[in-house]
Amino acid sequence: HIYRNALKRFAIHIGALTNRPDLVAQIPRVPAPQARRNIASPDELTRLLAIPDGHMRTAILLGAHGGFRISDVLRIAPAHYNAEARTIRIDQKKTGQEVTIPVSAALAEMLNAAPDQGPLTPFVTAYHTHAVHYPAFNSAWQTLKKKAGVNPRLTFHDLRRTVAVGLYEVSKDLRVVEQM
Repeated sequence: HIYRNALKRFAIHIGALTNRPDLVAQIPRVPAPQARRNIASPDELTRLLAIPDGHMRTAILLGAHGGFRISDVLRIAPAHYNAEARTIRIDQKKTGQEVTIPVSAALAEMLNAAPDQGPLTPFVTAYHTHAVHYPAFNSAWQTLKKKAGVNPRLTFHDLRRTVAVGLYEVSKDLRVVEQM
């Protein structure tokens, strides 16, 4: 759908240059993609959290309890975590906005127990003992989903969506979800 729209804009431009406005009509229509509706059920979250070692468990808790994107999960370090206030404060990689997110008891337990490798070493890296990059993380995520027997179409980003849906169900206020 995105490629079709880009091709349409290109055809409009070429049509204007060559006096052929009929070019756009020759591009076939395609249906718009459906919105993603996957969220993780409580049972799926329990199964996902029952299997993994420290680095994947920490990542899942950051995604499922904090609503963080994977780009931020792989960066969150002790320097971002306030154990007394039980919050994580980080500049989001995608938006550049600073957010402060409350930390659940289970996540606080993982963050407090993380091996100490310095304030700037991400928690996921500290648990894994070496840097974790997206391709390796994605591979581990796919393997974990198979072992846990959860929906194979569940993406890590769906954990973020799960948090948003849960917040909306509790608050019935989109502004609360937006702030999170």
